[in-house]
Amino acid sequence: MTGPGEGKLLLEDTKVCLDYKEISAKVYIHVKGYSLARVTHLDIEHEALNEVIKPERGGFYSIYGIEGGINVKLDSRSLSILHPFLTEVLKKGEKTRTWVGGKFGGIYIGFKKQQIIELEKIAREKFNFPIGTNIAPKGSKS
Repeated sequence: MTGPGEGKLLLEDTKVCLDYKEISAKVYIHVKGYSLARVTHLDIEHEALNEVIKPERGGFYSIYGIEGGINVKLDSRSLSILHPFLTEVLKKGEKTRTWVGGKFGGIYIGFKKQQIIELEKIAREKFNFPIGTNIAPKGSKS
């Protein structure tokens, strides 16, 4: 799903650079159980990203913690996503290799368990989002 939606938490004032050129992308933490998310992940939404990873395609890519955020190495391309919250997902100098998939209007990063824990912690603590409570998402069976 592209654009705002239930369970999609906008990281305001995020700077996104594709090949070191800033693009006006929106970045969301998309929480599991909301707006069709099967797992908590990061959505980066801008049409130019579909030139890098086609919708419904993807692959395993290296992601690095950098000063002020994260950097994704997409074959010969580079995507930097700069927001202070993302320094809690991967600390500067840390690296992981995980799935990056294309969707219509952007891409998503399906992090590993430790990074998902950090994304959900950000959702709870910074956005007051009820993760880990007995509140079930709308439409779910509890």
